[in-house]
Amino acid sequence: MKSFKLQVVLEHRQRLEDQARQALAEAIQYEQGTIRKLSAETAELAEIRCEYEERQVVGIQSYEFMLYENRIEHKRQVLIDLDRQLGLARELVLNARQKLGDASREKKLMEKLKEKKNIEIKKELHRKEMAQIDEVAIMFRKEDDR
Repeated sequence: MKSFKLQVVLEHRQRLEDQARQALAEAIQYEQGTIRKLSAETAELAEIRCEYEERQVVGIQSYEFMLYENRIEHKRQVLIDLDRQLGLARELVLNARQKLGDASREKKLMEKLKEKKNIEIKKELHRKEMAQIDEVAIMFRKEDDR
């Protein structure tokens, strides 16, 4: 019985799992970076609004009013874009987790298949060994009978 080599396939599955793990780490890092940007932009918008309100109390020129309104609107757009990016980043994380789970399951399946095949090979070798022992025993018995 020719031995069935699964080590190459198993190593390939391990590489795929490692790549999926790396992709997940990158997706999480991207998500965390987007969250940090979103927090920073939110804080900056709050600061601009606070400053704007303080300036309104003291008195504000019309051109300053327009500048503050433009800055606030720009920050709102940036926050909308970052919120959209965060949604995409979360989808990337979910997809990467799914791919890692699939890769892990496939690798474990290959490991079990390899293990089963090794057990079958050992059983076959044991069976052949026992057949040889039986032959030797029969030969000695025939010699003893003579």
